[in-house]
Amino acid sequence: MKKNIKDSLLIKFSKILVLCMVFVSCSHKQDKKLTSFVNPFIGTGAHGHTFPGATVPFGMVQLSPDTRTGNWDACSGYHYSDTSIIGFSHTHLSGTGAIDLGDILFRPTNQEVHSLVDESNKMIPTPFQHSNEYAEPGYYSVTLDEEKVKCELTVTERTGIHRYTFSEKSDPRIVIDLTHELGDETRELQIASISESEITGYRFSKGWSSNQKLFFVIRFSQPMKQTKIWSKQAIVEVEFPFSSDDIRLEAVWEATNENVIQAQVAISGVSIEGARKNLNAESIGFDFDKYRLAASEKWNEELQTIQINDNSEENKKVFYTALYRSLIAPITISDVDGNYRGVDDKIYSDTENNHYTALSLWDTFRAWNPLMTLKDEAFVNEMINSMLAFYKQSGELPIWPLWSSETETMIGYHSVSVIVDAWRKGIRSYDARLALEAMVASSNTTRKGNDLYRELGYIPSNFKRESISCLLEYAYNDWCISLFAADIGRDDIAEKYSERALQYKNVFDGNTLFFRGKKEDGNWTTPFNTYEVSRDMTEATAWQYRFFVPHDINGLINLFGSKEAFVKALDELFNAEEEMSGHLVDITGLIGQYAHGNEPSHHMAYLYSYLGQPWKTQYYINKIQNEMYSNTPEGIAGNEDCGQMSAWHIMSSLGFYPVCPGSNEYILTTPRFEEMVFKLSNDKLLKIETDKDPLKNPYIKQVHLNGELLESMFITHHQIVNGGSLSFELSDTPQNDVEYFLPYSLTPHKEVSVPYVTDDIGFFLDSCQVAMGVATKGADIYYTLDGSEPTKHSIKYEGPFTITEDKTIKMRSFKAGMEPSAISVVKAKKNKLFPTLQRSLVKNGVHFKYFEGEFNKVADMKDKSPLQEGWISDFLLDNAVVEDHFGYMYDCYIQVPEDGIYEFYTESDDGSVLWIDGQEVVNNDGSHGAVKNTGRIGLKKGTHKLEVHYFEDYEGHSLEVGVGVNGKEGFKFQPEDLWR
Repeated sequence: MKKNIKDSLLIKFSKILVLCMVFVSCSHKQDKKLTSFVNPFIGTGAHGHTFPGATVPFGMVQLSPDTRTGNWDACSGYHYSDTSIIGFSHTHLSGTGAIDLGDILFRPTNQEVHSLVDESNKMIPTPFQHSNEYAEPGYYSVTLDEEKVKCELTVTERTGIHRYTFSEKSDPRIVIDLTHELGDETRELQIASISESEITGYRFSKGWSSNQKLFFVIRFSQPMKQTKIWSKQAIVEVEFPFSSDDIRLEAVWEATNENVIQAQVAISGVSIEGARKNLNAESIGFDFDKYRLAASEKWNEELQTIQINDNSEENKKVFYTALYRSLIAPITISDVDGNYRGVDDKIYSDTENNHYTALSLWDTFRAWNPLMTLKDEAFVNEMINSMLAFYKQSGELPIWPLWSSETETMIGYHSVSVIVDAWRKGIRSYDARLALEAMVASSNTTRKGNDLYRELGYIPSNFKRESISCLLEYAYNDWCISLFAADIGRDDIAEKYSERALQYKNVFDGNTLFFRGKKEDGNWTTPFNTYEVSRDMTEATAWQYRFFVPHDINGLINLFGSKEAFVKALDELFNAEEEMSGHLVDITGLIGQYAHGNEPSHHMAYLYSYLGQPWKTQYYINKIQNEMYSNTPEGIAGNEDCGQMSAWHIMSSLGFYPVCPGSNEYILTTPRFEEMVFKLSNDKLLKIETDKDPLKNPYIKQVHLNGELLESMFITHHQIVNGGSLSFELSDTPQNDVEYFLPYSLTPHKEVSVPYVTDDIGFFLDSCQVAMGVATKGADIYYTLDGSEPTKHSIKYEGPFTITEDKTIKMRSFKAGMEPSAISVVKAKKNKLFPTLQRSLVKNGVHFKYFEGEFNKVADMKDKSPLQEGWISDFLLDNAVVEDHFGYMYDCYIQVPEDGIYEFYTESDDGSVLWIDGQEVVNNDGSHGAVKNTGRIGLKKGTHKLEVHYFEDYEGHSLEVGVGVNGKEGFKFQPEDLWR
């Protein structure tokens, strides 16, 4: 026995030695530092929303040029299409779809402030050429054409380092603009003190982050000759501290032979003293090149965790830029002494864990967070402890935190996914009981229909927007909670949340084979257009949420009625030719209706491996990588989203992807490179190799792990972190004759699909016909009309039948050899017609009231006084005084030509509600983008009052109001249809 143990140890040691030699060999093959393969300009064009400036991994400072403000492509402050620069600010978001930050802007210049500011008090950009611009990890430089200044930027974790070389012999001058904003609203600015070489102060702002407090200490390499404070475009004589909502400071130095000014800008979310500690700890002495080298070395160390041996320089640049981008966010908010500002605006101290903000969880839970569990377990533990501290301060886990606030952006409670995925992988340096408490609390809110989801098993689409997307993501998050609760012995919670995880079935329409908005009476939202940007979805059409049940793909296949139907639907996704109706800037990177530029699609190509067709996964992953990633400014297909777009590319290039975080399984695909060595968090090495060029041979014949043939197209986390060799034998033709074990699904058995009613019966006048169906061939439907639970002893459906009064219909399907379906409930309601109003109509027109303010729903205008009031011809927005943040209340009368059921609609950005005769008919409130919603009402022939309330938040505005009758397609109201 001892001999066997000794032999086993020798074998293991020899494997480790070989892998170490491979890692060293790969390192030697890289003649250049890996930072040389990073192009920070990738994603700065199109809608990637990345920035090219200097930062270090997860640094508090992102020192980068700002080329524009105020519009959607200003989210990172920089867009490659621009040819002028406003200046260089210290905080930026990486690839998000929201605008904020841009704190403490520096503008080197040879002009006074009054020459640099336009009539609207905005800084005037100065020209530059991309040929005079350069960026690498931790460093950025550009020469300003007219100013004739070479600008160089580098950073430490909490300090921005500037070096400006003024070519003219005039006195060097720098404007420090505290007023500058990318998209937020300045609340309070202060210059606390000025000495001959130091400036201190703070900038408090309110924007997407409702509470951002940033303190700063600025030190210069030379004493200033003169300083001027500008406010409201005039020089002001002040005593310090000086506070205002508009401050620009002009600093001037004596000209020298070198004419070089260096500056160090330390920031803190805690205090000026915190910023000073950060400065003293990280940047003593003015040695710009030393800081640049240190930043470069930090990046090179991080990039070396994955070594590539491949001849494609372009593909390596795309890969290492993705690895670089994956390490920019989240942002550290802890000072060097461990102090940080909590979400409750109080100061906390934690000397064991860094705390983080800018967690784009709706995006990153899919691939970025799982990537970090492989790369850096210590960081993952820190991040989770940061999340739990957030819970203790606020009562909920973070959704999308930014500095000292919760933006509440996007849907789900995906902190849960992050914690559970880490926990199940053995990353557990945090309080498990507190984690479960936090997860349960975060899952039991009233946010975005969560209370209705718990009460009804779904979210009525006529009550809440994004009803389908929210429900599907809640169900996945609840599955995660059930796993965690079971692991720590809370079987009661585990059972409850496992049941909630199946509620996705309640909104699947077996007739169309799509998830579909369901009203409170159980009838589907109509009309239903799968290509339309939908109010029921989050940044998506129905196609892009058709397959989002990552925890129960087999259960989803059951709903489609068969594996063949599911495969057909997935094929249709990638080959759909019809263009989507409506416009949403987030839906980009299209292959058919697969939208790689937005995260809900990211797992879909991998689903073929759940269907026994892994060659299709391999084909589409290769196609996506070829078409959606490139070494250009437009080289990311959509918003980078704090590393998720990059993480998808990294994981897919490695050859495995986490379709369902929490399952501990990764679906295999063809690696991007012939040889890669991944140094894992536990310091073990995983060598990934192919026997042929994967770009020419994209199909897998077989895979061996440490010499043993894998009998599945997935690999477990345990197998990966044990290290060793993962070898792919490839082919240039699909391998479609191999059977594999299939990945995890919550539902392991066959189950009948949920039955459905083909037509909307929620609103009828005299009688209606009820027709039923089920997607599972050969299944029988049994139903009740009295609200009782259907069994095989209930009424068997034989064909359409007629009802003439209110009924609650419950249906269930059965088939031998399969589990019965979930129960479907539909209510039928007999309605009356609203009587006509006695009013004579003699003149066309619409009465309006106009409001301004930050509105989240139309009711926010209720208690405000209108700024304008009068008559116009239509539901016009043209006379809005401001570009953003305004609203209207409209009222008029319409003539109904005949008795009948009328279906009104509004299509609006950002929200609208429509009433007929005081009855709410259409609620399209707070929609994300310009989307349509409808509602029906029975009306007598004659006159009826129409009211519409509308508000616009930011970035785009539109309103259309229309009506259809008795099932006919609706038309837009024209001025001649609207009466005083």
